[in-house]
Amino acid sequence: MKRNTKEWKEKRIEFLKGKTCGWCGTSDSLRIYTPRAFSPAQVSSEIYSAAYVRFKEVYRQKYQKFDYIPTGKHRHKSHPAWHKVSTVHKIESDHTDLEEQFIEVLLEDSGKGNFKKLYHDWLEETGIKEMIKEEVKKAKEEYESLTNAIVLCKRCHFASLRGMNLCPECRNKYKSINYETCFNCLPDEKKAGLRKDKSN
Repeated sequence: MKRNTKEWKEKRIEFLKGKTCGWCGTSDSLRIYTPRAFSPAQVSSEIYSAAYVRFKEVYRQKYQKFDYIPTGKHRHKSHPAWHKVSTVHKIESDHTDLEEQFIEVLLEDSGKGNFKKLYHDWLEETGIKEMIKEEVKKAKEEYESLTNAIVLCKRCHFASLRGMNLCPECRNKYKSINYETCFNCLPDEKKAGLRKDKSN
């Protein structure tokens, strides 16, 4: 359903009726917001990304051959970082489970030049392409029915588009979704630590 149709506008009015912003609680300038994770485009992107990672491993096993050449380095329990065999340690080394380091060298790639075609053939053969269509269709239906939609005011909606949300402590300032609170609500010791990091 396009969001400039009469049907959508009526649906929007009905959905927003009696509601307030899910973050700050205001009833002014409300918007309908569907988190990106539930958008059809994001659903498609995430499945394709996971499939691509899987196919790279399939391709590696099926079409490529490698040789493994020792680098002359090893590591052991007492010194877990890779280092030259000739390295003299200050304390006696624990040689239990000594691990030698190798580098991987590609010897043969029988699918070279055909990766894209092989990838799309694999998507068809495994049924992943059809599964993506079904999941995207489901996501579109949920998107149009507002199943996963929330109500945000203009200010909170703008913040969400910038990867931010409302601080749960002060309920006034916005902060990156990667942080628990805004800077003002951090304990004094954490503020001091952040200021010190910035000055270095």
